[in-house]
Amino acid sequence: MSVHIDARDFDQLARALNRLPGEIKAKAIARALRRVGEMARTRVVRRAAQQSGMPQRDVRSRTLMFNAGGSTQEIVMRSEWWPLFKLGGARQTATGVTVRNWGHHKGTFIAGMKSKHSGVFRREGKARLPIRELWGPNPVSFVLDHADEYEAILEQVADDMMLPRLLHEVDRLLAAVAP
Repeated sequence: MSVHIDARDFDQLARALNRLPGEIKAKAIARALRRVGEMARTRVVRRAAQQSGMPQRDVRSRTLMFNAGGSTQEIVMRSEWWPLFKLGGARQTATGVTVRNWGHHKGTFIAGMKSKHSGVFRREGKARLPIRELWGPNPVSFVLDHADEYEAILEQVADDMMLPRLLHEVDRLLAAVAP
């Protein structure tokens, strides 16, 4: 299947949308924006999870999408640094801890605390205490460090999906109104 769109298509679509009742037009645009926003969120989450080595479900749980008013959608990612132990696949070896996708950390150990928290730790000096926990990725840092790449992902989704989705939503709404 191939779709070709030129400037005349946009002009025709704009004229057709202007002839629609305001309620149908508003609903179609809102639904199309929401769906395209969800698609964009999925692609951003997939790429951030790929770069960070974190499971997609964990990155997705920290990535919110909401209507910012009018015809604006916002995708917000909030995350702190992720504990190395929570990345999964951490195992103790004779010389340290090996974590899947994050390599071997020499001189570290896995420990559980009284509070039921487990983590990968390293001693601060030669003494038994103090120790500090080692941290893995922060998905937000990957987005900030590669902002151009993520903007390109969002632009591609908008360019590829917005017009077909808007037409789909208008078609659905008109089918529901038609006798």
